[in-house]
Amino acid sequence: MLWDKALTVANDAREAQVLLPIATMSSVVSEQGIDFFIKIMNDNLTKKMQQGQTGKNPFLPYDEQMFVDTVGHEHVCLLNKYPAGEPHLLICSKAFVNQSSLLDLYDFSAWIQGVTYPNVLGFFNSASEAGASQRHRHMQLIKTVVPLEDMILSGKLPFRHKLFTFDRINSEKAYFCYLAAMHDLGLTPNNVTLNINEPIECLPYNILLTQHWMLVIPRLTNHIGDIFANALNYSGCFLVKDQQQYDWLTDYGCLRLLTECVAP
Repeated sequence: MLWDKALTVANDAREAQVLLPIATMSSVVSEQGIDFFIKIMNDNLTKKMQQGQTGKNPFLPYDEQMFVDTVGHEHVCLLNKYPAGEPHLLICSKAFVNQSSLLDLYDFSAWIQGVTYPNVLGFFNSASEAGASQRHRHMQLIKTVVPLEDMILSGKLPFRHKLFTFDRINSEKAYFCYLAAMHDLGLTPNNVTLNINEPIECLPYNILLTQHWMLVIPRLTNHIGDIFANALNYSGCFLVKDQQQYDWLTDYGCLRLLTECVAP
């Protein structure tokens, strides 16, 4: 059981003080009848940003203390060293694959092994414009409530997207829905031929994935003002650097920010 192993590895990593959670304070902000979750980040954010500035790939090689399990033939499951919640899992390709290239069936097969649990949200940032901080292919998993779920499933999201619902998810079904979304949203080149030897570069987008639905969102920018937005924000959960950003976001509006980050 992937999550059982993850909890054990996370407990060991926590005791060894090698996990560096980036969020501490959390509050609920009501907007248009939706209770958004906003967390204020702590000083570990600086350490994460410094790691990113080195240009080193943290997944090749990965930190053995972060290793959870091998997932299929092409992927490993790792703990996120800088989790937004605990545990926060990463499904990473063993070899380098560009984060902005089209996902394949192996990606979905590995990712879904962590999705088919209660209250698990999978999310994916395809490029820096969509909130990705690393270029190496990785999908993410976290246990969390989804404040925007009712709006998502009711079809009332105020921005472009493609939604698919499932009675019981499987990798093939999710993968072909994903390909349809990428085509319909214009995120892949026209008349593209799928060839495993030729990675296909895509325009920026996010995915939210649960055991019952998948949402694909085309992205225009990764920030409005000083607030950066990635896929997790489209669940209704936000991370901000400090109280000043918190005040700015609550005044500006969470839904407004999410809408303005989406490609028209």
